[in-house]
Amino acid sequence: MGLFLRSPWDFKPGHLFLSFICALVLFSSNIFAEELIKIDGALKKMFPRVSHFDRQVVSLSAEQIRRVEEAARLTFAGKHSSQVIVHIAREQNTVVGYAFEDTAIGKWGPIHYLIGLDTNGAVSQIIILDHQEIRGRPISKPRFLRQYRGKTLTDPLQLHKDIDGITGATISSNSLTEGVRKILHIYKLVKSQLS
Repeated sequence: MGLFLRSPWDFKPGHLFLSFICALVLFSSNIFAEELIKIDGALKKMFPRVSHFDRQVVSLSAEQIRRVEEAARLTFAGKHSSQVIVHIAREQNTVVGYAFEDTAIGKWGPIHYLIGLDTNGAVSQIIILDHQEIRGRPISKPRFLRQYRGKTLTDPLQLHKDIDGITGATISSNSLTEGVRKILHIYKLVKSQLS
């Protein structure tokens, strides 16, 4: 019969299944992406009484990266960006908190999140903006995120110490915990630059 079909509908059921599997593999990263909340909505949820946010991009120098890596016990290479976006929350002209927008790398892809800090550098709230985690979906649940509330640099911020991970989603839990630890150390380094 040759390689060519006689009509567009002359195919074997196995070919259709194989085509479906190929399409699924090609587009799987988009299938599992889950956008939970937009940044504006997350900022309003985090700081409900604040009407104005100043957005500032903080670019870390090589020396600052080295210091954060050492203090936070992590490496930036391939996992963390040298830039972080800070949304400075103001009531009238007074700074009432900061929202650090960052991305951590989970098992299945990026975890985009917002960490709220009070003016003393304690975590006030974490909101997961979007992620591609399959088994790590519970990282976006308030029950999991609540355990970060009040954490500062004096806390270990480590799985199985002061943070309970999610069974079957250790990489997702660890990635977010590492990201929180990183942001707290970045805040310590750059707080005088935030205006």
